[in-house]
Amino acid sequence: MSVGNKDGDHVVSHTTRLFIDGPVRRVLDIAAAVRDSGETLSLDEELRRFIRTTRVTGVTDWVCPIATVAALLDHVAGLCADGMEALPQEFCRQLERAGGGTEASAYLHSLAGKLRTLEQDPQDDYDELPLARWEIEVGFPRLSGFGANWVYDGEYATLHDSIQAAIDSEHPYCGEFLAPLAAEAQSALVLFPGKRAMEHSLSAVIGWVSPEALRQLLQAVDDHMRREHTVLS
Repeated sequence: MSVGNKDGDHVVSHTTRLFIDGPVRRVLDIAAAVRDSGETLSLDEELRRFIRTTRVTGVTDWVCPIATVAALLDHVAGLCADGMEALPQEFCRQLERAGGGTEASAYLHSLAGKLRTLEQDPQDDYDELPLARWEIEVGFPRLSGFGANWVYDGEYATLHDSIQAAIDSEHPYCGEFLAPLAAEAQSALVLFPGKRAMEHSLSAVIGWVSPEALRQLLQAVDDHMRREHTVLS
C-alpha cells in the first residue's frame, strides 16, 4: 500500500519499514558488524545478545518475540526469492554487506534458522557473555545520556551537583525523566553488584557509572520525589 503527495510526484510504500527498520534491520546490522569485524566478533554470540536484549523485559518480548523475528526473516527471504528489484535499495545494500555475496534468500533463511536454534538455549549470563557496547546503548540509554548531558563537560563541580541540576531542570514535570533513569540505575545495581562487576560490564562505556554514583543518583531522586511530589492525604 502506497501514498503519494497531492502532485503525485512522491510515492512512499508503507511496507518499506519492514525492510529498513525494526527487527529485520537490527539482525542485518548485527550480521554486517560481524562480517566487518573480520571474524573478531562471533555471529552466534551477537545473535545471543540480540535474543537477550529482546527478552530482557516482558514488554519487548510481548511486542516482538524472537519467533516473530525469525518468521519475518523467512517472509522477507521469500520476497527476495521473487526478485530484488522492488525492494528498497538501502535494504539491498545492507543485505549484501551482511551476506558477503551469499544468495539473499538463502542467507535470510539461514539467519532465521540460527535465531530459532539459539533461542532454544539462550545465554543470559553476563559473566559468560558480557554486554556488548551496542547492548549498553540499547539497554541503558538514559544513563549514557545523563553522562553526556550533565557530567562529562565539567560544568558542575561534583556528581551531586550534576544530579541536582538535572533534576531541577525537569521539575515539576520530571516524572517522564526520572522514572526511567532511576529504573536503569536500579537495574544496573541488581545486574552488576559490586564495583568490579560494574566496571567490567558498564563503566568502560558509561564512564561516570559506579555503584556509589548510582546509589547517589537514586537517593537524590528519592529525596526529590518525597520533598516535591508527595501527595498529602
